[in-house]
This record gives sequence, structure tokens and C-alpha cells, in this order.
Amino acid sequence: MEKKEKKQMAKKKETMKNREKKEAGTNQALCMLQGMVMAYALTCIIFITYGILLTYTDMTEEKIPLVALCCTVISAAIAGFDWAKCAKARGIFWGILAGITYGVILFLLDGVAGSGFTVIGSKALMMLLAAAGGGVGGILGINMKK
Repeated sequence: MEKKEKKQMAKKKETMKNREKKEAGTNQALCMLQGMVMAYALTCIIFITYGILLTYTDMTEEKIPLVALCCTVISAAIAGFDWAKCAKARGIFWGILAGITYGVILFLLDGVAGSGFTVIGSKALMMLLAAAGGGVGGILGINMKK
């Protein structure tokens, strides 16, 4: 009788562990999605603000590539920060992964918007800067938890 109860208790514990793992995976996915949404929300805010400044002031369009690259780094860092904040370890890994994901989505959106899917130097630089920004954000995100 006692062995049977121990087996049932062990089975219940195993079931609870499996549920916790599934919930943690769901939370991680939601956290990752939230980080990417936050990054693209910031991107939209920056681009809309810069567009308004270009329209209603004497600013020239020659700074657009610089603004786009700075926006990429900052937004990827925010995505990396959020992804690493949800992780238990390896913040730089999660940050770089978030930056690369941000860059790939941006590359796809840029290709669909009309510039095509050609890989040129500026797009490669954008991907590199997105990964670097995400890595820095990941380091900050994992260390902010402690």
C-alpha cells in the first residue's frame, strides 16, 4: 500500500513539473513577443517623429541613413533587454538572438516595401549593428534581474 502511494505522489510531482515547464515556455514566448513589439513600437515612433521633423522643419534628408541605423541599434537593444530579462541565463545569447530576429524582420519588411531582397553592404551593416545592439541589451537585461 505504501509503495503504491509513493508511486502516485511521484507521478503527481512529475505531472506538476511538466506543467510548470509548459507554462514557463509559454511565458518565455509571450515575453519574447512583447520585447519585439516594444522594439518595433519604438521604431515606429522614431521614424514618424523624424518624418514629421523632415516635413515641417528645414532639416534635410541626408541624415536618414544615420537615424535608421541608430534606431536599429536602440530598438534591437530594447528587444535584447526584454528577451534576456525573461531568461534565466545566457543574456548575451538571448540579446544577440533578439537583435538578429529584429534585423531579419526589418530586412523582410524592407524587401516587401519595395527595395527588394538584395543583400548589400548597408543591410549587412544593419544586421551586424542589430546583433550588437541586441547583445548589449541582453547583457543589461540579464544583469538587471540580480
